[in-house]
Amino acid sequence: MKTLKLLCLLTFAAGVANAQGVKFSANKPAAGSTVKFTYDPKGTNLENLADVKCTGYTFFSKSNPKSTKIELTKDGAVYKGEISTPDSVTVVGLAFSVGDKKDEAPAGYVLEFTKAGKVPAEAYLNEAFLYGLAGNYYLGLTIDPEKAVSLYKQAFALKPELKKKNLNQYLSLEYKADKDKGTKLINENISALTKLKEPKEEDLGTALSLYSLLKKKTQADSVKAIIIKKYPKGNYAWNDGMNSLYGTKDFATQIQKAEEMIAAFKLDPGKTVDAGRLNSIYSMLANSAIKAKDLGKFQDYAKKVTDKMTRASLYNNSFAWPSAEKKENIELAAQLSKQSLELIEASRNDEMPKYYNTKEEYLKYLDGAYGMYADTYGLLLYHQGKFKEALAMQEKAIPLYATVPPDVSSRYVTYLIKDGQDDKAYTEAEKLIKEGKGNDSLKNEFKMLYTKLKKDGTYETYLANLEKAALEKERAEWTKKMINIPAPAFSLTNLKGETVSLASLKGKIVILDYWATWCGPCVSSFPGMQKALNKYATNPNVVFLFVNTWQTEENREKLVTDFITAKKYNFNVLYDTKNVKDPSKFDVVSAYKVDGIPTKFVIDGDGNIRFKAVGFSGSDDGVVKEIDSMIGLLAGKESSK
Repeated sequence: MKTLKLLCLLTFAAGVANAQGVKFSANKPAAGSTVKFTYDPKGTNLENLADVKCTGYTFFSKSNPKSTKIELTKDGAVYKGEISTPDSVTVVGLAFSVGDKKDEAPAGYVLEFTKAGKVPAEAYLNEAFLYGLAGNYYLGLTIDPEKAVSLYKQAFALKPELKKKNLNQYLSLEYKADKDKGTKLINENISALTKLKEPKEEDLGTALSLYSLLKKKTQADSVKAIIIKKYPKGNYAWNDGMNSLYGTKDFATQIQKAEEMIAAFKLDPGKTVDAGRLNSIYSMLANSAIKAKDLGKFQDYAKKVTDKMTRASLYNNSFAWPSAEKKENIELAAQLSKQSLELIEASRNDEMPKYYNTKEEYLKYLDGAYGMYADTYGLLLYHQGKFKEALAMQEKAIPLYATVPPDVSSRYVTYLIKDGQDDKAYTEAEKLIKEGKGNDSLKNEFKMLYTKLKKDGTYETYLANLEKAALEKERAEWTKKMINIPAPAFSLTNLKGETVSLASLKGKIVILDYWATWCGPCVSSFPGMQKALNKYATNPNVVFLFVNTWQTEENREKLVTDFITAKKYNFNVLYDTKNVKDPSKFDVVSAYKVDGIPTKFVIDGDGNIRFKAVGFSGSDDGVVKEIDSMIGLLAGKESSK
């Protein structure tokens, strides 16, 4: 499946408008107004770094937050910007960054908006969500359970009806802030719920969640049985049934269970809620059909999915793209790929789904999907020998990407060559190599074009100069991103059962790569990481460590070992340890404040983090160039000591 390219603790009062490096032009402005602000990075971890970017997150009463890039102008050492808000805004949070590095302001830069002169309950609710759960992800702020609890209480005081809906999250934060007090409150709420003569499904669901929070499995299982028996067609029974379906490996058995669920819940495709449930079932069965290599049933179930975007995704992501990569079932894949494009086009005339905030946002998503699916179709046309059509499709796809992936650009060069446009292909290939986006296939094509077009000088010399320019550009970018933070110590066990500690590697440059087998971008980056590892294999001062984390399966060790063995990687893989108090968390990745994987850290000989790189750059050569740049910058500093 293709994917489009995730400090000391200070406590501030909620709603302070001039927190740390940001000053807003108004404190608690009216919703719908435009607010100016200044940002001074002095004292933050972005101090002295160039090219600061700002993202604004606008929170509403119900829908998901909307992110917007905010233009900044620099005035001396200070940056200026402004926020335009809709009438429905409750809170705006600002996130500042340089490359992958965030301003990790503990209190964050959060501004409350008013309605009729007062801060609405929903504003406090959104702030509680930020400080209690997602603020680090969105804004780089420090999670503060006590502050979140206080914000929830303010929201409940203004609108008591909000408490029931948000009770689980509120009590979980009370529990995190003060375990004894939280336990007491949870038990009091459980007691109140058990005294209800006619508890509703949501009441029993709350009791189940609260028992689970206290890790009382016996009581939780008992309530679960009561919910399913009393509300056999309720939401909980539905979710339980779907979980059972997902866990069913045998395709024939899964079909039987699905049919039983459809009958038991009397799902009517004419009803909106039921149509959504049917789409979920048929999408699952379509994907299972592919795993069972039953392409007839895949098409049958995919056709039953009425949501156009979901069916388009099934055709492209589940079938057409994997087929294009493997050069399998090309004719059928091309047919379905073309249909995926038609479905995206047809979706433009449909009513905008509720989870989008604006029509513009919805259409932007459709453009991105169309570009990605068009790239798939272009590759399938190429496999069919329809080179002109493939080129035309790629020329349609490329402008729709916000950032064009290197493999998409590389395919464009290939199609240009097949169409006889050698001069244009040469120019495009040269540009990609100069930008550091060239893979081995592209370089082979560039070499052929260099010879065919009778360019002056030797190809090897010209290529070396292009790659030198790319490396210099990359190093200049990474120079701006250099940091100097003590690396948290660790001592972990590797695949061989050996203990590896950071302390034992003092004096060496350590590349620390966090990953999991289920992480697509992690797996995609590994061929490049293997090339980088091979390049530095004879350098005793450079060490690569691959920390497996967020891998929650019971057979974790076998899963990881089998993966590494099958791929024939000679990585030194370490197992991150599960947190004793909270097994859902992992110790070392948490200590390094990782929000998403893959994330790489480069640590110098003194044990300080000097670079942090998030995500996959999109090509093997891009990964090597990224590692080269960081190691090269550090190696120079190490040798000068």
